[in-house]
Amino acid sequence: MGTYHLDLGDTQTEELDDVINLLIGETEHDVDTFIASDSGSDEPRQGSLIIVRNDERNAAADRWVQAVEDLTTEQDVVIIAGDPASPEARRIHLTKAWAATSFHEDEDEDPEAIALAFADITVK
Repeated sequence: MGTYHLDLGDTQTEELDDVINLLIGETEHDVDTFIASDSGSDEPRQGSLIIVRNDERNAAADRWVQAVEDLTTEQDVVIIAGDPASPEARRIHLTKAWAATSFHEDEDEDPEAIALAFADITVK
């Protein structure tokens, strides 16, 4: 498993516990393998994935969660795989993303998991 960060803009990030359940079309992909091997596509690739936030939450990320859960809006989302300060870190770009649902995976640990649907995914 890699380290992931939600890019909040203005050099702000929030470390995520995990990024899981990457579906493109109806095919499930291992997130790390997809990031390492994606060569792009000329066609939009619709799908979804789940980000799992940890206990150390950034106030800007809380505002982002509220915005992305507003189903009347779509926005581009960037998830950084690796160290956000590294120029070699891969960036997952989700185009026209929205929160499909928000839920708690485990009531004891209470990590917040957010399922994001997107119109296209690219890795840079």
